[in-house]
Amino acid sequence: MTLRELIEKRNKILADARQIMTGTDVSAEQRSKVDAMLTDANNLKADIERVEACAESEERSLPKPGIPRAAVESTETDDRTQEQRNKATNKAFRAYLRGERFEQRDLTIAADGGVMVPVAALPPVLAQRSAGSIYDVVHHMRTTTGEPVKVPLLDGTSDVLVLDSTAVGNGTDPTLTGITIQTDGLRTGDPVLIDNKLIQDLDYDIVSYVNQVLTDRYTRGASNYITNGNGSNFTGYLGSIPFVSSETAATLGYDDFVALIAALDPAYHPGACFAFSNTVLGNVLKIKDSQGRPIFVPYLDGATSGFAGQILGFPVKIDQYGKAVATGNIAVAFGDFDKGYTLREVSPGLVIKQSNQRWIELNRTGVVGFARGGGAPTLANTTTFSPIQGLKIS
Repeated sequence: MTLRELIEKRNKILADARQIMTGTDVSAEQRSKVDAMLTDANNLKADIERVEACAESEERSLPKPGIPRAAVESTETDDRTQEQRNKATNKAFRAYLRGERFEQRDLTIAADGGVMVPVAALPPVLAQRSAGSIYDVVHHMRTTTGEPVKVPLLDGTSDVLVLDSTAVGNGTDPTLTGITIQTDGLRTGDPVLIDNKLIQDLDYDIVSYVNQVLTDRYTRGASNYITNGNGSNFTGYLGSIPFVSSETAATLGYDDFVALIAALDPAYHPGACFAFSNTVLGNVLKIKDSQGRPIFVPYLDGATSGFAGQILGFPVKIDQYGKAVATGNIAVAFGDFDKGYTLREVSPGLVIKQSNQRWIELNRTGVVGFARGGGAPTLANTTTFSPIQGLKIS
């Protein structure tokens, strides 16, 4: 019987005994049963101490120090979800800093001598379901490697049916040379340093909290690159889409949104949404129709739907990195972003690593996230049938 099995068996016996004794009207027979269970638990405790002593003696006899794994190795399949594994990893990491017992299998030491401990491979989920991120409406491409990928483009909105008796031409092929998406190595800035004393003292999991903050930081950064580009392997959609001009200089009006809807081919209407910054929303909130009714209708479930509201029946995504209402700016975008922009990420996505060794003299743990990604507008037709249209302020 392994050490884990002994511990689990002892814990079960103690739990069963506790359940019996917390009941009402405990009989003499039940008390005798509990006494026997406690005797078994004490015997198991002695066995656990013997196994631990043997393991410690075996470890000292090894030629090189290593991570003791014999007590936690198992040939069984780990059926836990990624979220459950992340929680177990963070729990083990905090227990390690407190000097408690922990399952060392969860602390996978990196090949660089254990400087960074990879603890989580997380998809950005926090801002993904909020009204303030363009990240979740563009098309996502997840690849296993990071070499350049050509994205086929084929626009069929202008094609028509012909009689089968019509002479066959040369045919059409997807444009395989138009869009090549490469990836950048990305980092969530400098490591976040957490005082180990704080990790030891807090009851809640501050490591998971920091991991989520870095996940949110990655989503915001990727959203900025999707909108404006980064001068490398992210090309922003704002500088690539066709546009209509506003009717009045430096102002948004009701008719501008009507013109923007009319400019987008109806083939893209089912998946279309408006995208603009929260500053622009302040201008939109002032726009009313001829009956004095606001053009913008807010949603009450923004965190669930991912949209802030709707304009003329189309949902609104707050893209906080969009341009302000000023002459020459494309302040509003409208279209099917899933068909008009491709975000490429290399599996597993955002990887968050922890280190309690590099800053050992400060008694701090560093947390930092890494990812590889790139993006580009995937517009097969940028004239009359573009999947995304912009509104440029006159």
